[in-house]
Amino acid sequence: MTRQRDDITETLGIIGRVADRLEERSMLDHPMCEDCADIMLRLLDREINDCVREKQILDSIGATAKLVAPVVSSEVGANPQSADVVELEREIEKQADLEQALTETLSILDGQLEQICEQISELDVEARLKETKSTQLHQQSNDFGFVLERCEAEQWALDEKYARLASQLTQLQRTNVYNDVFNISVSEGIASINGFRLGGRSAPHNVEWAEINAAWGQALLLLQTVARRLELDFVGFRLIPMGFFSRIERIPDGGDGETVTLELFGSGDLYLGRLFQNRRFDSAMVAYLECLRQVVQKITVLNPQLRVPYDIDHDKIGAASIKPQFGQDDVWTRACRNTLMNARWALAFASSYTS
Repeated sequence: MTRQRDDITETLGIIGRVADRLEERSMLDHPMCEDCADIMLRLLDREINDCVREKQILDSIGATAKLVAPVVSSEVGANPQSADVVELEREIEKQADLEQALTETLSILDGQLEQICEQISELDVEARLKETKSTQLHQQSNDFGFVLERCEAEQWALDEKYARLASQLTQLQRTNVYNDVFNISVSEGIASINGFRLGGRSAPHNVEWAEINAAWGQALLLLQTVARRLELDFVGFRLIPMGFFSRIERIPDGGDGETVTLELFGSGDLYLGRLFQNRRFDSAMVAYLECLRQVVQKITVLNPQLRVPYDIDHDKIGAASIKPQFGQDDVWTRACRNTLMNARWALAFASSYTS
């Protein structure tokens, strides 16, 4: 009888430990990621295995209790007041309740395991979808990479083209177009404009009147260009550049009276008609100096720090008369050279002037 009681006590200890395990309930948070679901699934499998083993122990305890029950009943009948027997019966009933609770817990765990399996299946489907989407995004990334490389190549080509055009623009901006249109130089004491010499009628140069007239036509066009650039209206004169046969019109004060046309071209003929024409030629050259003086005056007003190379005083420029005198061709040639030097000075200012 004592041995049977010891067995029952040991069995009850096992039942107590199983009951302590059952008090730990697993609370699951949903939804879970695939890795968390795998971990939880392993934990649930282990807990289910523990529950199965505990149920087997309880089944063994139940079988033992059935064997012990007749003995206990006989002992109770023989000694109804035995406290140990009454306590044992209570303990058996308690363990039976625990067995029922463990069975219910096992059923709950089975349900949770089924839910987790369903979630794992859903996660597998979602993972496959994400993998497919990742593949598509990777392909799109490659396509965008090719497009980006092509755009970078085009951008590099455009940058190179822009730099080249910007360099050309800078060169063009630095280029003085007026100097290209009106090229003034001096050779052997004779000034020339665009290759036409102005002066040097006598030996050893013997410049023809046709070349001199062409030079005056270029000089008159230069003066008109500078005046327009400076927004200058000549007082008392109107320039009419016409190549070999350029003219200057002298306008009377107030606009009353007849306009006089002065021919800015000469001839070597000495008959009477040509003498009058040559006098108008002298007057035209003096008129040119007056118009040049007005341009110089305008420039000095715009920039008082500038000084003209040669002063102009009526028919003289740099103390040399612009009127040809017999036997003084070198003086007239010097006056023509001084005139073109002043014109080039005015042209240099006008080329950089902005209103």
